[in-house]
Order: sequence, then C-alpha cells, then structure tokens
Amino acid sequence: MSADGFVASVEADVCRAVLEALRGDSEVQAVLGAPARLFDDETQGPAYPYAVLERHEYLDAGAAMSCAQEHLIRIATYSRHDGHYEAKSILGALRAGVERLSLSLPGQNLVLAHVTYCDAMRTRDRRLFRGVFQFRLVIEEA
Repeated sequence: MSADGFVASVEADVCRAVLEALRGDSEVQAVLGAPARLFDDETQGPAYPYAVLERHEYLDAGAAMSCAQEHLIRIATYSRHDGHYEAKSILGALRAGVERLSLSLPGQNLVLAHVTYCDAMRTRDRRLFRGVFQFRLVIEEA
C-alpha cells in the first residue's frame, strides 16, 4: 500500500479489470467477436473490426478525508465494413459495456463510470473507419 491507501499498481489493475470486463461483455462480443478483439497491443495484425486501448490517464481525485482516483481511458476502434453503421455499433456496444461496468479491485470501489466522448470518422484510405471512445472512472478506497 502507498501512503494514500491505494495499491501502487492500481493503474495497471484498473486497465486489466476494464479490458477483462469489456471483453467479457456479451454486447461487446456481438460486435467484436468472442473472444472480443479488444487489445492492449497484444497483437500486431488483428482481424477487423477491433479495438485498442489507446490512452489511460490517472488523476488524484482524493479529498481531505478520502482517497480517490480518476481514470480517463480512451479506446480506439477500427472497422472496414458497413461504414459508419458498423463503427457506431461498436461504439454503442462499448458505451453500454461501460454503463454496466463492474470492476473487481481489492480494497477499492468503483464510484462512477461515465462516457465523456464518442465519435467515428472515415480515415484517409476511405475504407477504414476509426472510432474514438473515452470514458472516466472514479475509484475510491473501500
């Protein structure tokens, strides 16, 4: 435990728990396959569609009498079929997965899971669609 009451590796634990929860979500599996093609750079050439953990930012959100952390997580999605429809379907499944998110983190409680940004756009090659999905988690010491 660190001085603020959190396990030092909580950022890595949060990443792992979020990926596991979203990979196991049936709606996410419906659009990204089973097992869901949601990666943290574990593969170099995934099949389309897929999603990648792109960024994880940590902020101290504690107050005088409580320890809390804020995590801003961004996931990028990539699809080649069905245009914006497929891109938006993937983003919608991820949004629903975050809304149902339940994390198992020892000594910590998920207080808030909130989607902050979601967008899909066609890339330069005109065939590939890239989605951007960002959400915020607030976690407090149990």
